[in-house]
Amino acid sequence: MLKTLKRTVRLDSDYLNKWKYNVLKEIEEYQRNIVNEMINIILSEDLPTTRKKLHERFYSYYKEKYPFLPSRVIEGSYIVAGRIVKSFRERKKKGLTRKEKPEYKRVVITIPNTVNWKFNRVSVSVLTHKGWVEIPLKFTKQFIHYLYEGWRVSQELKLRLVGRRVLVWLTFEKDVEVETKEGNYVSIDVNENNITLAVFEGFKLKELRRYETGLGRIVINYSLRREEVTKGYSTKDELIKKKLRRLRERERKLDILRKSVKRVVELARDLKVKVVVGKFSSKAKERMGGNKNGKLRHRIHQWSVVKFIEMLKAQPIDVTEVSESYTSSINPFDGERLGKSKQVVEKVIKVFNPYLMTGSAHEGRGIKVIKVTARYLDGGEILLERDSIAPLNLVKKVDGRVLVFPSTSPNELRVTVYDPLRGVPVVELEIIKSKGKLRHG
Repeated sequence: MLKTLKRTVRLDSDYLNKWKYNVLKEIEEYQRNIVNEMINIILSEDLPTTRKKLHERFYSYYKEKYPFLPSRVIEGSYIVAGRIVKSFRERKKKGLTRKEKPEYKRVVITIPNTVNWKFNRVSVSVLTHKGWVEIPLKFTKQFIHYLYEGWRVSQELKLRLVGRRVLVWLTFEKDVEVETKEGNYVSIDVNENNITLAVFEGFKLKELRRYETGLGRIVINYSLRREEVTKGYSTKDELIKKKLRRLRERERKLDILRKSVKRVVELARDLKVKVVVGKFSSKAKERMGGNKNGKLRHRIHQWSVVKFIEMLKAQPIDVTEVSESYTSSINPFDGERLGKSKQVVEKVIKVFNPYLMTGSAHEGRGIKVIKVTARYLDGGEILLERDSIAPLNLVKKVDGRVLVFPSTSPNELRVTVYDPLRGVPVVELEIIKSKGKLRHG
């Protein structure tokens, strides 16, 4: 199976001379005016935002009105207008808009295909109403990697003027062969503080893994720090803005997500599995936060599950999304419904990471402690660890055949807890035990 991967790189240009700057500034103003006109027409005539319909409505009219402009500037304008209106309509349905119509202020010059622009590895040349404008690029390690590792530049180019420089967005594409074996699956359930995986080989459960991300705790801690920083001050104050930027919450969360995705991709490519994840959208977030208090709504809003799935789908692996309805409330062994109100116990375990308990770190008491929370649900004669139920049920929705567990006795199932930053196991939990023998391995 061939899969096309896409990566977007943002590059800085060198300083432009006066002529180049003025020409691009004129193109920017033309696109601003054209896009705003198109937005008004699309909304007033209730036009669809498909590329074909917008081309039929606008291309001939604006080509006649601005005959000196390159055709791809007009084409890029209606593409941008369509995207803005589509987003506005979706937000309006949710009641999130304050204005009657959107306005295009922060202009990004969009050229949809390579007819009107060229890339020669060291610069980008753009066709304008006054001829070709060459924009020399500043190299980055990321750019060099995609340039010389078999990636090709895609059709669309985006430019934004920032003073006398230009920000350039280049998208690279690459076709990769994704190989999977029948009966090999990795099903993933993303929770607030962990990512739980069920690994199947030949339709048989091989192992259960759990990566402790701690993202929920990070969100709570940063929320408290922001409250402390902004107490008695306006968030528009420059000093407060500077302090808030230094918190780096987004960067820290992305770092954890990238490393978690890396662990999943390594496992998936090694075993040649199909990766199964639950469908999760922003609408699902809204439903979850609908009847919650303010703090819990904030945690759900900041939950990184959608970003994790986006990053996973951008990798060279086969990813399938399925509905995750009832996957956390059905007993995977007998199919009986589990009542969430029958939660029996929630136990927090402090785990000393053995991979950091050597040498000077041990002597200086700099030992990392990982908190692992195990929540158990009543499954009749047994207790089931809640976060491990969903991945076992998810894989059943992809393949209708009977999946085999390692033993007829569920007491032998265990989950290995990993630290995603290092990819090493830190503790093993007995996820299913009789009620009288609830303990951790």
